[in-house]
Amino acid sequence: MSDSTPRNEAQAHGLRLVGGTFPDELFTSLPVRRSSAPPPHLVPVLAELSRGTPDTVACRNLHLSPRTYSRRVAELLECLGAESRFQGGAQAVRRGWLVGACLADTAEGG
Repeated sequence: MSDSTPRNEAQAHGLRLVGGTFPDELFTSLPVRRSSAPPPHLVPVLAELSRGTPDTVACRNLHLSPRTYSRRVAELLECLGAESRFQGGAQAVRRGWLVGACLADTAEGG
């Protein structure tokens, strides 16, 4: 990848590499509760987490107290059957909960 590669292409390429780097067998030990979508009140929390927004900023963006935001993050991780935010992100991608968000960020150059 050269310096002249647009950021959108670089990010899209990076997403393809990550998707191809980790075989699905790595995630088989993670419990998966199948659901078609995250609970509606947790979607904004998932969006903030997917952008890597610091908790203090996410609280402000969502007009939530730090305690409420923390509880919602914990609830989201529980829904995903994850013990960490990283594991939660992997589970969210695996369930297809972040596909649209990733594509939107890539298309916008974010």
